[in-house]
Amino acid sequence: MIIWLLTHSEELKKKTGTGKLVEEIMGTDCKVIIWSRVAPNPDIINLPLNNSLLIFPDNNTDSAQSNQLPLNIENIIVIDGTWQQAQKMYNQSPYLKKFTHYEIKDMKSVFSKRRNQKTTGLCTAEVAIHLLNEYGHPLAPALQNRFTEFNQ
Repeated sequence: MIIWLLTHSEELKKKTGTGKLVEEIMGTDCKVIIWSRVAPNPDIINLPLNNSLLIFPDNNTDSAQSNQLPLNIENIIVIDGTWQQAQKMYNQSPYLKKFTHYEIKDMKSVFSKRRNQKTTGLCTAEVAIHLLNEYGHPLAPALQNRFTEFNQ
């Protein structure tokens, strides 16, 4: 399983960004892609639809949004930025809308380094931890421990 962090450039400048924790723990199983409105990354665009998942709410009732995690997922795309940045990135990246969407519900963030813009919003590391746990990935405990240490 590869986690693709579609990262806003401003996120890389922040000491409180948690995407770097995901990359640190997952190594080559985490790909950090700097988002560009004008030059979408071909690696993301060409991910196969049948085994890729976008973690983002989708208000389009005609779309393939799922409330259950599919079993055969090899690629997980996480938009890495503030909620305002993530919404902008999603809206300005029509290619993201083709992926099956998954929204993590009923979880509350424990991240203390930044004020959350959304009451149900999770930081990037919390999203990755949740997904790794759901899929029984062996790196889930290591990422949880690293996040807990970072969050103190």
